[in-house]
Amino acid sequence: MAFRVEIEPGRNRVRITLSGFATIDDVYQMERDFLSSLSRMPKNGAMYQLLYDVSEARIQSQEVVAELHDLCRRSPRVSACALVNASALAGRQLGRIFEGLGPTIFNDYGAAVEWLDSR
Repeated sequence: MAFRVEIEPGRNRVRITLSGFATIDDVYQMERDFLSSLSRMPKNGAMYQLLYDVSEARIQSQEVVAELHDLCRRSPRVSACALVNASALAGRQLGRIFEGLGPTIFNDYGAAVEWLDSR
């Protein structure tokens, strides 16, 4: 599967990693995994931090980008959102996916984690 969803309960943080190329079915499965992970957080229902890492991802289809955008709009609010990106083109896709949500974009995973830890 293209997505991996993990939680860090002690930090009330969800980490989503996308590697390779995702299909629409991958997005739907990631949404189920994401919602399941939120229900397992110690502060269930509270705002959480999101760390979204696409540094190993390929450029996604417009269909996948549109569905991810819709998912972001439907998702519970985050207290902080850090995106890890390795390419300018992927950065433009991230901009479309997270439009209006105010994420902070990093080129370095460690810097993204450090920034979230300071929140």
